[in-house]
Amino acid sequence: MLTERITAKHGFFILMSFLSYIVMSIPYTIHGPLAPVTMELYGISAAQQGLIVTTQAAGALGTAVFIALKGERYNKIHAIAFGLFIIGIMGAVIGSAPVYAVLLVIVVALGIGTVFIDVMMNGAISDVYPSRKKTLLPFVHGFFTVGGMLVPGMVALVASPDQPETFVRPFHVLFVVALTVGIFYFIGGRRVMPETPYINMDAMKKRVTENPAEVFKTKKAWLFITVGFLYHTCQVGVIMWFPTFAIQNTGVDFATGGLVLTLFFAGNLVMRFIGPLFLRVISPRKLYAIFGAISGALLIGAIFSESITVIFILITAAGFMQGSNVAAFMLICFEAFPERSASAASITSICVGLSNLTAPFWMGFMSEYTGGFLIPMIMVCGCLFVAAALIFFKVREKR
Repeated sequence: MLTERITAKHGFFILMSFLSYIVMSIPYTIHGPLAPVTMELYGISAAQQGLIVTTQAAGALGTAVFIALKGERYNKIHAIAFGLFIIGIMGAVIGSAPVYAVLLVIVVALGIGTVFIDVMMNGAISDVYPSRKKTLLPFVHGFFTVGGMLVPGMVALVASPDQPETFVRPFHVLFVVALTVGIFYFIGGRRVMPETPYINMDAMKKRVTENPAEVFKTKKAWLFITVGFLYHTCQVGVIMWFPTFAIQNTGVDFATGGLVLTLFFAGNLVMRFIGPLFLRVISPRKLYAIFGAISGALLIGAIFSESITVIFILITAAGFMQGSNVAAFMLICFEAFPERSASAASITSICVGLSNLTAPFWMGFMSEYTGGFLIPMIMVCGCLFVAAALIFFKVREKR
């Protein structure tokens, strides 16, 4: 019987859920800060560096589509543990990638692991704690931001472009963290399992077997995919290339370039933890649209500034304004498809996969022909404005 009372065992399970999102954030955010080291080690161009994220996104996108159609058939707690173990194993074996092509194969598996955690975690929170999801969803996404803040510092601490062989060290850290969290998450999940919907999967399996593509037969789902793709194109572009852009545009060193991303996530983190307060007074739709547009304006200001101090201030504020947007978007999807939490949650991961599949590569390719990342950065900010407009003018809330 499902309970909403947060006992000690539920508290431990929720904590492990939060830590799982830190693990999930590392493969998403590591390639930007590590780009100078990776490019030096493998002797690759900016476009080829972007292709690493594109290839990882291919694994993520395929998995997101699979979960969208079949995800309700599986115990989400077990699926999350599976994702953690996949990430941990890939963190260990990435040192065995002597050539660029082997590295591309390994990152496909990283993409698969991240999506199992991301999609199933959002669905699990909605299923297990339905009356608390407006609080827990922003919090769990806040821990993604914690990981995003920690990754640039961790990379700068253990790796250096002057020693390209240090490329493997951040992934060894990922191996230890992912397996440790995975073990404890699985233990915590087994303890709360009798009080979750997953104690009996027969009814859920029957529904998804009868109509696996139910969500994607609606126009609203495709509108959401368009909005999410545009939004995450901007976010992926900032995470992947803004540190390099800052280094090129202001002449700062490797560590300071990574700090730009840390500050973006620092602002993001603050909003993610106070976001539930905003959601009490403003609908998820309006929050997503208004805060997204403000963030886009702040990013434009940072792009055109040549002062690293001004960039630090504006990028932090831009991250702050985006802090609740992913959770707000998830709540919009859950409201539209309340009976299909895995499919609704997979919409975001499909969008992330599509944006990762395209933005890093085309931005890197374009930078080689335009003399830098200014034009690509302006374009991804434009995507953010369009996403905000579509949500504001095309989505109607249930009364």
